[in-house]
Amino acid sequence: MSTRSYIAIEREDGHLDGIYCHSDGYLTHNGAILFDHYQDRDKVEKLISLGDMSYLQPNIEPDPAKEHSFDYEKRQDGVCVFYGRDRGETNVSARPITAETARQSWAEYLYVFGKDGVWYYTELYEDEPEWHTVEDGLVTEYDLLGFPRPENRYGFYSQDEIERLRRQNQNGFELD
Repeated sequence: MSTRSYIAIEREDGHLDGIYCHSDGYLTHNGAILFDHYQDRDKVEKLISLGDMSYLQPNIEPDPAKEHSFDYEKRQDGVCVFYGRDRGETNVSARPITAETARQSWAEYLYVFGKDGVWYYTELYEDEPEWHTVEDGLVTEYDLLGFPRPENRYGFYSQDEIERLRRQNQNGFELD
């Protein structure tokens, strides 16, 4: 089962243009990647311009000297996987999006790169979605997990990983 999300950019008139992302939409994956690797408006525009995606990663463009496709075994590590570019689908372009239209598509998170250059998010399963900065959300999330945010680690934490990282943090070991 996937955690669906939308990734959007706020336009000067206040409307949002966004794309669907099928996998790993939760804060410790998509939120963290967006916060760490998509702080430049031009890079966010490039991401949005490629349309709906299966999987968000730190890099948009694959190494042209290597194979990259939608097929799992042919994906380049660290490179986004798009439905149009990497699987040849059509009708996957960015479109106007609101929290309500994102919710209707069963998405759980909506990330927005604001006009102010800050990433915001809302959890769409809340009755009344509240907006938070991704930065604040990550601080809160890792406080709840009980260990500091590891560098260059994106994804879901199993209960075993959480317990191990908490022990390392309590014992003063460097987190990996």
